[in-house]
Amino acid sequence: MMKLKVFISHSHDEKDIALAWQTLLDHISQGAIEVWLSSDTKPTGGMKIGAEWRDNIYNKLSSADFVIAVISPKSIERPWIIWECGVASGTNKERGIIPVVYSMSLSDFEGPLSSYQAYCGEDRNKVVEICERLLTEANLTPKTQYWSPIIDTYLSSVRLHRPARNASPAAVSVWMRRIETYIRAGRISELPTLTKSMYTSFGADKEVDVQIHELLSQIFLEDRKYDLALSEVSKALTYLPDDLSLLHRMVLIQIELKELNMAISSLNSIYSEFEEARSLPEFAGLEGRVHRELYYSTGKKDELEKAIKAYEVSYKNDPFNYYCGVNAASLNLIAGKIEEAKLIANSVLEVCKELITHHNVSFWLDFTMGDLFLILEDYDNAGIAYSTGLSRNPSPSERQKESVFKGIRRIISSSDLSEKFVQKIEIIFKTY
Repeated sequence: MMKLKVFISHSHDEKDIALAWQTLLDHISQGAIEVWLSSDTKPTGGMKIGAEWRDNIYNKLSSADFVIAVISPKSIERPWIIWECGVASGTNKERGIIPVVYSMSLSDFEGPLSSYQAYCGEDRNKVVEICERLLTEANLTPKTQYWSPIIDTYLSSVRLHRPARNASPAAVSVWMRRIETYIRAGRISELPTLTKSMYTSFGADKEVDVQIHELLSQIFLEDRKYDLALSEVSKALTYLPDDLSLLHRMVLIQIELKELNMAISSLNSIYSEFEEARSLPEFAGLEGRVHRELYYSTGKKDELEKAIKAYEVSYKNDPFNYYCGVNAASLNLIAGKIEEAKLIANSVLEVCKELITHHNVSFWLDFTMGDLFLILEDYDNAGIAYSTGLSRNPSPSERQKESVFKGIRRIISSSDLSEKFVQKIEIIFKTY
């Protein structure tokens, strides 16, 4: 007796679901249904070595009695499954096309295959219905009373490899509200667990929404959970690949992770796309910082010079870039260029004294003035500036305070400051 032949059309990402169907049909039919799928790794299945893949698939489709099309929010946009089902329908109009839908409602299933009777692949009753139909076509009597363990195994495989669901606007709003509630309640340490729950809800660790990923990347960065921050900013960039703020954050996280060569590669890639980014103080700061870190890790003087140049170019282009100015001054001090360091420090300090009179002053301005006073050996005013910055509202995060204190130590290491003063600065930072 000829076997009933079933072809399973699927995307590469969903091969596990296709394999679960193969196992299911093989068990319930006791091998009477022959199932073929391109990703079958058994010696007798899948693509033959050396065979022309298109001819191979065409031949299998031509001989198949039914085609099960695995459809999900991800694969529905891919033309490959449509092509396979179109070939199957074209070679034999009587052939059965069975769309099986995952991680989406049948009402959302649109396109050329929506004219066929579709089934939910996560609904036990619908899966049983497909199996009964195929066994009947194979002239077999369905014995559903014995199927429960086999169906359970299939459903477990589907849950394990479930395709990511589309995040509806309502779902995004709910999760944004939950994340923001945790932040307001000071439960930031619990966000990784909440995030894991969110990804579980959507079926996998996939992209959900740019707003969520952007917010989480920022929070995880400030909380020094750099691996999580990099994962989230990478997801946000799949939505907005040309967003300079996100690209800046990505490089910053790479620096925090000490992936310095990767950070340089990322910067070069950004500059190749956005030449004007070189003149932006944010990116000049990143470039200066990565070369500064390379100097400390390798001891190479040319890395220090590259860092100084990056900061000086940005500051000279716009003197209000006090962040780049103070770094240029401190690095000149580290390089032993005392006069150059003090000359730049005095210039930047004049800018900061003007800015400090404005409303909504950031603690970064206070910290910058503290560093400048240190370079100029005005230690009393340095202490006052640091204290003012630490007492601002909003106050700096622990990561930001840590970053500032590292800068202070770099300046102190290049000066003849007494240990007593160093201890005084440490006490100021520990007080807040």
